[in-house]
Amino acid sequence: MLNSLFINHQDQKEALAIERRRRFEEARKQRIFNARRRVIGVDTDALGYQVQEKKEIEQSEAEQRRKLSEEIRRQEHVLLLKQREQRQERIRLENELNRFRASNQRPEQSRDFDLFDPNGLKKSLPARVGDDDPRLSVSGAQVFDGEDLEERHRRKVQKEQQRSWLEQQIREKRQAEIDRRAAETFLEDALMSRERRLHQLASQEQYARGKIQQAVNEFNHRLMNEQEQQRTRREREEQEDNLAEIYNNLTSDILTENPDVAKSSFGPNRVITAQYKGMSPEEIEQIRRTQGLQLEELRCKRQEEANKREAWDRLAIDFDRAVTMKEKELMRRRHALSEQIRQENLQLSMDQQRKLDHLDKVVYQNRPTQAYFDQFNTCSR
Repeated sequence: MLNSLFINHQDQKEALAIERRRRFEEARKQRIFNARRRVIGVDTDALGYQVQEKKEIEQSEAEQRRKLSEEIRRQEHVLLLKQREQRQERIRLENELNRFRASNQRPEQSRDFDLFDPNGLKKSLPARVGDDDPRLSVSGAQVFDGEDLEERHRRKVQKEQQRSWLEQQIREKRQAEIDRRAAETFLEDALMSRERRLHQLASQEQYARGKIQQAVNEFNHRLMNEQEQQRTRREREEQEDNLAEIYNNLTSDILTENPDVAKSSFGPNRVITAQYKGMSPEEIEQIRRTQGLQLEELRCKRQEEANKREAWDRLAIDFDRAVTMKEKELMRRRHALSEQIRQENLQLSMDQQRKLDHLDKVVYQNRPTQAYFDQFNTCSR
């Protein structure tokens, strides 16, 4: 559709240009072939019109070149951005690939790395690592009497051990001397403080003994009075408790079987199980009525669910039917569109063939006729 509109617009522009040139040519012919109007010299108006028309054409071409250059720069900028994105994406993929190889495809992780390991000889054990190496055999000529392979290391360890022992002994002697002097000073101070404390404690002990004896006597006297009062009070309380217990047993709800005692303070439907005597006939009847109502509600709920399932099934069937009909309609439209496109392609093929036949049989015959000779000396050019 867009191509056809573009072609029609181009045809109109070409037709207008042809018509404008034809009118200009007719006016020029009238000026040149009319002897009365033809003058000797240059037509300045026509030349000025031609110069103005040429300037307009050059300006139009310059504007087109400017727009074309701007479009080229914009396309180059877009292409540069796209290439930069592609390069960054390629670099990112290469970095991820290198990280994956560095973490999961290292040479030492391969199955046969031990065959070409450059440090294989360095990692392998020497022929002899010690006198107790189990790989040494009798005929290997590796063990000889009087050898000491660890002599240098052993002597070095012994020297370091002796040096550490000497340093430790020096530190211990210095610390012992410091501790001895500190202990002597502390002992002298402790002895002097002890003497002063002994004198002070002796005077305080004598004063405290008198106070303690006086307090003990007063405490014993008060304790004797309190024990006598407590004994009298216990006897009186025990007698009162016995009388109250006898009265409570005679008037208790257990002996009278009061049904109100089973009611709980936490709610009207709560009971105290230890004092519950059973349900009344009214309560039993109320329970049966409630169960009947629950059965009726359950039956209605099941019927409602069955109705809903049936309605959903009908809706699903209708929806499937509508979808099927819509698919059939779309299929018919698609076939009709395909048939229309096929007919248009066939018509275009026939038109193109007729055009080719016309070009081959009429246009490209190159046979000059009288009209070819009559076209000369018919314009002002």
